[in-house]
Amino acid sequence: MILSVEDFSCRYGTRMKDTLSHVSFRVEEGEMVLIAGRSGCGKSTLIKAITGLLEDVSCQGRIVLCGRDTSSMTAEDIGLYAGTVYQTPDDQLFAMTIGDEVAFALENRGEEESVIRREVSSALSKVGLGGMEERSIHALSGGQRQRLVLASILVTHPKLLILDEPVSQMNPQGVKDFLDLLSSLNRSEHMTILMVEHRVNELASRFPRLCVMSEGRFIYDGPTEKAWNEIEDTAVYGLREPKPVKLSRKLHIRPVTDSMEKLVAAVREKGISFIPHVDCPPRKEEGEVVMEGRNIHFTYPGTSEETLHGLSFSIRKGTINGLMGFNGAGKSTLLNILAGLEEPAEGEILIHGKKASNERHHVGFMRQEADLMLLTDSVEEELTWNNRDITEEELDTLLHKLHVAHYRHDFPLALSKGQRLRVVFGAMLARKDNDILLLDEPTTGQDQKSLMDIREMLRYAASMGRTIFICTHDMELAADLAQEIFVLKDGQFIARGSPHAIFSNRKLMETGGLSLPPMMKFSEKMGIEPCVTIREVMDHVLPADLRRK
Repeated sequence: MILSVEDFSCRYGTRMKDTLSHVSFRVEEGEMVLIAGRSGCGKSTLIKAITGLLEDVSCQGRIVLCGRDTSSMTAEDIGLYAGTVYQTPDDQLFAMTIGDEVAFALENRGEEESVIRREVSSALSKVGLGGMEERSIHALSGGQRQRLVLASILVTHPKLLILDEPVSQMNPQGVKDFLDLLSSLNRSEHMTILMVEHRVNELASRFPRLCVMSEGRFIYDGPTEKAWNEIEDTAVYGLREPKPVKLSRKLHIRPVTDSMEKLVAAVREKGISFIPHVDCPPRKEEGEVVMEGRNIHFTYPGTSEETLHGLSFSIRKGTINGLMGFNGAGKSTLLNILAGLEEPAEGEILIHGKKASNERHHVGFMRQEADLMLLTDSVEEELTWNNRDITEEELDTLLHKLHVAHYRHDFPLALSKGQRLRVVFGAMLARKDNDILLLDEPTTGQDQKSLMDIREMLRYAASMGRTIFICTHDMELAADLAQEIFVLKDGQFIARGSPHAIFSNRKLMETGGLSLPPMMKFSEKMGIEPCVTIREVMDHVLPADLRRK
């Protein structure tokens, strides 16, 4: 046994009830365990408890790691057995070069130089960064920095690898590559892996065991494939169901399954028929252009290579637009320029047909590092401090829509990451003069219920005439919401079009760092034209046949 949590409870000093309540579970050597649940349910607190990082907390119960009671161990002692990778890689990186970063732990232990070089080389090779010892960490993309953090942990050969939402900021192809790496470590080195993550839909097939938390305790602990039939309302517990599970429910397949192969077999067994081709209404481009970029070039100070290479585009009023592509493609740089935080070296930005410099009041911007936008002492103040027009009734409605009404008087930075992000989003929505909303990864750290709420709020904002430009790695969100997708690679747009046109193009998906939608695979097996969403698949189902079933 690697880890045993025994009847463990804890309460933060400022709270009236326990954050963790009588939690018990065991992790055996070689297991891959996924922990999920709504924002604020206690997942991150549990990780802190295991790793010895809880402060100002009253605890009861026992945690045993590799046969030792952690209450008698320092955080440094625990780190020898359990290595932890957190959501934001920059929080764990401090050296100038890749080699120095990975070598640090071994240097602290006083290992021989030859041993350090060998171990650093081995760890970097495992994570796909072999031969990059002399490269600056600042030259790495977000996904590469996350791999670097993992290498700095692997070099110490921990018994348990703990990951707290490590893929939330990765592009879809980066997520797949990272999960391939974890699966390889589990198989080849029998490494025990414990991951906390909201994106259960993308991880379910990799983790045989799923633990679901709600209000500080586990409400499910068992095989992942059985969870979808045993948990009555997955959205209540913040679970994003895999696409095969959602389609199983739509097609009345019982039991539901997260396996595409099992779903296809069940559909064929039930004799459900599909129409090969369905006519779709032509897509219309209409509406006023509210934001336009003309030949945008940008180079960061101190570098010789351009980050953006002559971007031109237009965004129409009342539309939702997605910006997608590899980590490091220039997406956040473009949003920073549109928001006025950076100035292009060449080209110009127009807002409502005028130079952007005098029209920035039309733009609301949520940065990827949303915590940097929290400035006040309470959630309520965040929504009102720079906004005199909002009424008490509007404020109360917005707080409830964001699911932070219970925390209206709390210090914003004391909330979970998902809750903090929603507060920043709410402050932007509260300002009525923001008719163009720029959002850099707005669903990072969000559970399924919160994601549904944000989706509906974005739709509502668009219906009221607000124009939205989202930088996102969430293909499900983009396919469901966006009218237009812009794909950026190496500082240039390589495609622009509807979600269907973009996501059904195999070559483009690979080139742009995206992954093929599961419904594409299903439509191929059913012999129908390419589909990227469940809604498109259901349009091909023979209605009378489905009713009969």
